[in-house]
Amino acid sequence: MSEIARPSSNNSYAGLQHKMKALALALETASDALSKIRLDMKDHAALATATATELGEADGDGKYVDLTDRVATLLGEAATQVRRTQSAADDGAAAARAVAGAHRAKYGALDEIRTSRTTKTPKPGFFA
Repeated sequence: MSEIARPSSNNSYAGLQHKMKALALALETASDALSKIRLDMKDHAALATATATELGEADGDGKYVDLTDRVATLLGEAATQVRRTQSAADDGAAAARAVAGAHRAKYGALDEIRTSRTTKTPKPGFFA
């Protein structure tokens, strides 16, 4: 992901297409990792709930039953927040793909013309 964060002066058509593709891929990778984290948190929350229940049934100290139950609650809440972050990563990946598509629709034909021509292109502003 650090490659995406590095600024680049390559703002050519292909450079921008590459940046959007890399951004979308990084966000999808992050979303997949967040999904695994969320599932692990939910599993740990369920285990903490079961542990609190068993501890209570074994007449364990109420303080530890309450603390273990609180851990389960906090893990469940954290899993919910991870899901929100995962959703934001999914939205970001979709937006990056949409930007790349809009950019391709608007400038793709122009890039094709410019890259296939054998003569030198005048500098911007020459025709102004």
